[in-house]
Parts: sequence; C-alpha cells; structure tokens
Amino acid sequence: MSRWQEPQAIAELAREITVVRRPNPIAALYHWRYEIGALVVLPYALISLFQAVGPIWGAVVLFGVANWLFYWRSARRFVRDRLRSIVVQHRLRTGFARTRVCTLDGKLPVILWTKPRGDEVEVTVFCPAGVGYERIEQRRALLAAACFASDVHVYRHHKRANVVHLSVCTARLRKEAEEGDVRPGLPPARRYAGQTDGGAIPLPAPFAGIPRAARR
Repeated sequence: MSRWQEPQAIAELAREITVVRRPNPIAALYHWRYEIGALVVLPYALISLFQAVGPIWGAVVLFGVANWLFYWRSARRFVRDRLRSIVVQHRLRTGFARTRVCTLDGKLPVILWTKPRGDEVEVTVFCPAGVGYERIEQRRALLAAACFASDVHVYRHHKRANVVHLSVCTARLRKEAEEGDVRPGLPPARRYAGQTDGGAIPLPAPFAGIPRAARR
C-alpha cells in the first residue's frame, strides 16, 4: 500500500467501526410520519364514524370499504404501492446503517421523497458532508438485498452533488423468473429511460430546496 492510499484505508476502517448516530427528533418524526399519521387519523376516523351512524351502520360502512378495496384493482394497487414505498424507506435506512453508508461520525443520509412507479420505487436522498454518489453506488447490491429488491440504480442530481436519486426495482426479477426469462441486467424505471447510472436527474419540484431538518 502506497502512502497516498493510507489515508483512504484509515478513513474506510474508521467508517466501518464507527457507531451509527440516531436521527434528531425532527428527522425521526419525518421518518415515521406515515405511521404516526395512521395512528392518529384512523382511530379518530373510526370513533367519529361510530358516533355519527352507530355501531351497526359503522360496521356496514367498514365492510363496504374493505370490499371496495378488495375488488377494485386500481385502489388495491394504489394501497399496495404506497405500503411498498414505506417499507422501502425503512429498509433503505437500515441498509445505509448496516453497509456503513454514513459519515466518519456516523451520520446517515436522509430520505427526502419516495414515489412508486410500476415495479420501481423512486427515492431521493440527501447526503451529509462525507457521503456522496460514489459511496452509495459501491453499496448498491447490498442495498438491493436490504430492500428485498432485484436491483438498485443510482443517479446523480443535475445540480447538487449532495442529492442522489435511487430507482429501487422491486418486482421485475420475480415476474421475469416466472416467465422463464431471467436476465442479469434489469432496465431502470421509465423516468430514468435513456440514462446511465451516474447520470444527472432533476430533483422533484416539492424538494427543489433542501428542508432545514435535513441539514442538521
């Protein structure tokens, strides 16, 4: 090992043995926003429903909604895709921690935005100082395994080096395996068509400015 490679090797060793930091309270609330919203909104909605129409009609309404979700394919797909996006967010955070996609002091990237598109989940990640596209690209296979996905494509942001886009392919490999056509390379999401890994992708409009909570 040359003396020029020693600092990188020492930094890599320090990153591997560092203790991952817990997120600050604001970031933790943002991570669990869907679960917190469900715990607050669902009980309130059920209590309001039973108080308004009574227990019998309330049960009838709930049965009708459940039946509607079960038989309406679009509604069922909508709920499934949103739940899958939530799972991917949590699995990605776990993957970042386990694969040491973090700074030398243990700070993890912040997931800003996710959106399901077919068999993919698009994820926008804000990287703290010390983490960038290269680090995530090196760990893409392990991140795919953490997300129960077939592949993860990583793309740069067209303006900000600290913002990285991920396309998590969640079901395409299983479908092709059932059809007897398994290929080692999986195409990315439609939004990234024509882009190679590492290409520049614009940031979604709601996150053109990085939230203050993500900078902490």
